[in-house]
Amino acid sequence: MKKIEKKHKSIFNIVLETMGEEKNKMFLFIFLTMLMVIFNLLTNFVNKIFLDSLKNDKPSMFIDKALVKMLGGFDNLHKNLWLAAIVAIAFGLSSCFINIIRRKLEGSINAKVGYRNQLDLFNKVQRLPYSTLKKMKNGDILQTVTRDEETLRRFVARDMTRSLFYTVFMVLFSFIILAFINIKIALSSIALLPFLFIYNFFGIKEVRRRYDYVDESEAEITAKIEENIQAIRVVKAYNNEQYEINDFDNYLKDYKSKFFFYRKRCAVFFTICDIICFSQIALTTIIGIILCSIGDISIGTLSISIQFSGMLVWPIRNLSSVLSNMAQAITSYARMERIRNEELEDIDSGITPNLDGDIEFKNVKFKYDDGTNFVLDGVSFKIKNGETIAIMGKTGSGKSTIVNLLSALFPYTEGSITINNYELKDIQKKHLREHVGLVLQEPFLFSKTIASNLKIVNPDITEEEMFNSIKIASLDQTINDLKDGLNTYVGERGVSLSGGQKQRISIARTLVTKAPVLIFDDSLSAVDTETDIKIRQALKQRAKDKTTIIVTHRVSTAKDADHIIILENGKVSEFGTHQELVNKPGLYQRIYEIQNRIVWGDLC
Repeated sequence: MKKIEKKHKSIFNIVLETMGEEKNKMFLFIFLTMLMVIFNLLTNFVNKIFLDSLKNDKPSMFIDKALVKMLGGFDNLHKNLWLAAIVAIAFGLSSCFINIIRRKLEGSINAKVGYRNQLDLFNKVQRLPYSTLKKMKNGDILQTVTRDEETLRRFVARDMTRSLFYTVFMVLFSFIILAFINIKIALSSIALLPFLFIYNFFGIKEVRRRYDYVDESEAEITAKIEENIQAIRVVKAYNNEQYEINDFDNYLKDYKSKFFFYRKRCAVFFTICDIICFSQIALTTIIGIILCSIGDISIGTLSISIQFSGMLVWPIRNLSSVLSNMAQAITSYARMERIRNEELEDIDSGITPNLDGDIEFKNVKFKYDDGTNFVLDGVSFKIKNGETIAIMGKTGSGKSTIVNLLSALFPYTEGSITINNYELKDIQKKHLREHVGLVLQEPFLFSKTIASNLKIVNPDITEEEMFNSIKIASLDQTINDLKDGLNTYVGERGVSLSGGQKQRISIARTLVTKAPVLIFDDSLSAVDTETDIKIRQALKQRAKDKTTIIVTHRVSTAKDADHIIILENGKVSEFGTHQELVNKPGLYQRIYEIQNRIVWGDLC
């Protein structure tokens, strides 16, 4: 992916957007957090009352008086100190019970937010135009849908709700209580906090910048792994294992150096935060001891002041971790937004006419977004309903591009493409793809059974229809030889099958669609010549009313077509039947002579 753009959306807007329908649960979580903080503070106040009772110091604050009155008055408490222990335990248990509810609520929020966000991201990826997906790295997409989503969700469901609001309530209530106890203690407890805030504000920017580098480097590692898994056969075929290992080692070294530098920055950042926090607690303790020694505060007040000082400082210290995670969450959100902000492919707009296969190209031109030259430069030809057309040409001449344009995977730059006199751009893409069956040059099978792979394009197909398609694809004998027949699992990307078997399943899958236009994008190249002939003969008998386009390099495959189109440098250089083109000097004649010599040479 491209470099992550900085987002100006506030972190609170990001949280609310990520929460979605779980916002009400988040507000309930915040309320429970406030109650838990109150019970924690009350527990500490009971300890103060206990110490004051031992020294016979009567309560002077509203909270003290209210708690003492609840315990039967000062004299009763002084005689029955065990009452303070019972109340402290009760407050502690109440805090624990509320925390249990909070954790369950947090788990519910986490699960539902994760489910919705990952489903939304996957839906976006599925609905992106093919041209957009071609520009993205698979590893980047994978990391965004998994790790980045998890990073953002973890911050929203855990750090933001659990830690941030806990810190806000704890600091706010602790300071207010300290201010009621003694304003000098209260002010001393926050004397060094401005330095902590200033350091956090500036220090976290560097931490975030370093995390961006780490995140991008990790995305490169993910992309490298994904690419190598797909290309493992190529790697082994060329004995390239050691080269790939060394190359991957370079990726790891880059990640290691960036991650080490990031962690080093984090270590320095958090260590300085700890020093400020310890200094703050020490300052509050020293001032409290001085005030206690001169009789300005009681022992109980000194004890609770030190406790509240720690309860005020350490949540702010932990806020540094939240800010660090926030930096990661913002980066992850930006990566997720990059996918979300991409324009989705519109497959529902347009007309839905009856399409039976009359196709016409008129001066069609096309070039890729990142290209400078036209891949197709003024291509024109006609195909009548029921005809079989073969397209041949050198590599890069534009054969597969014609296939991509007919499937509306790319929009043509200039000219006109019509089916039954309807402009291709005006036809609903979903409707068009239901009427144009495509067998790709590189067949892809999902890690399911053969039957499931066939049902992907038509879930309602009967077993009889499946076998008819399989027979046309010359796969019936193979299926019969398999122990589980159609219920045989093909493995990831069809790894348990040969290239020819995968190709024939792909052909059968396309035939299942019953589309009036069939396109074979060099998809017979993986099968032997005899099987090629069988498939074409079966197709000819089955598809008399279907328009068939065959992209091929084989003259033996093209010669039985009604017409043959020869492409050179993005233009139609020859058009005619096999017999016409064989007798006409040109590229087809040269290909025929070369392949004919090879065949006769093999026979001799």
